[in-house]
Amino acid sequence: MSGGPPRDDAPKVRSDANEPAVTGGETVVPEVAAWQRAADAGAARGVGAAGGRGAGPPWIPASARIPAPVRDELVEWLDAARPNEGWGVLVAARMAEDGGVPERFIGMRNAAESPYRYYPEPEELLRVMLEIDDADEVVWGVVHSHVASAPVPSATDVGLATYPDAVYVIASFATEKPELRAWTIVAGAVNEVGLERT
Repeated sequence: MSGGPPRDDAPKVRSDANEPAVTGGETVVPEVAAWQRAADAGAARGVGAAGGRGAGPPWIPASARIPAPVRDELVEWLDAARPNEGWGVLVAARMAEDGGVPERFIGMRNAAESPYRYYPEPEELLRVMLEIDDADEVVWGVVHSHVASAPVPSATDVGLATYPDAVYVIASFATEKPELRAWTIVAGAVNEVGLERT
């Protein structure tokens, strides 16, 4: 992750004593200081609490579609993960930039067990990625929830984004009815993708 001192206006990551990220040690989950470095890197790219915007790749779709049954499944998975953030991937035959539409959602364990962040369990992530690759499919989207904030990428989300061809879908449970929004995150540039209702 990016070096240099943290910016004064960089968001401070939240944590509490009950999440494994605080303890570090034997867990696979990074300590809070590592999450702060990711937030600092995202902030250094111009992303604040409201989410920065920048020029993105030329392929950014104006809109994308998640079929209702797949959308319902991912919302149910993320809702069941509360009070912590939940996460998973959307799988398709083609990427969104090529007109692909997700055919299924694979919910995965949040190893961070945190209401402020998610972290993949490495063995599960490897297994799922190999299954997707073996089936000649692609990761169409990376999905996670925000338990009490808007469905906008945080500085940490931007700092940790590693799938430049994927659509990042965030579901907010800050209101009674979950709100879904989609984004591309490429080299720190965050651009919204309209989600079509089907």
